[in-house]
Amino acid sequence: MNELILIGKRIAEIRIKRGLTQEKLAEMVNYSANHIAKLESARTNPSFNLLINIAKAMNVEMKDIFNYQDINSIKYIKRELLNSINTADDNTIKLLYKFYKTLNT
Repeated sequence: MNELILIGKRIAEIRIKRGLTQEKLAEMVNYSANHIAKLESARTNPSFNLLINIAKAMNVEMKDIFNYQDINSIKYIKRELLNSINTADDNTIKLLYKFYKTLNT
């Protein structure tokens, strides 16, 4: 996977764990929410200074932003799927189940 994609996913993951919206993080680092959205979706390259500011704003070390080895791991995927299921509404869960069943028939 492309490094920019991995960095963006990692920033989004940390941001969500910290309970921050893109808008709040943008405000904390003096950028627009649109820029943060582009960063998280790998549509823009982050500057080194922006990465430093994001790390400070989210109270993590810079190395944590680059710690994305597990993003493609089965453990990570299972955790993300379970989290999605646990936070989904009933209709979404039913839809996911139907999709799952079509894959396994």
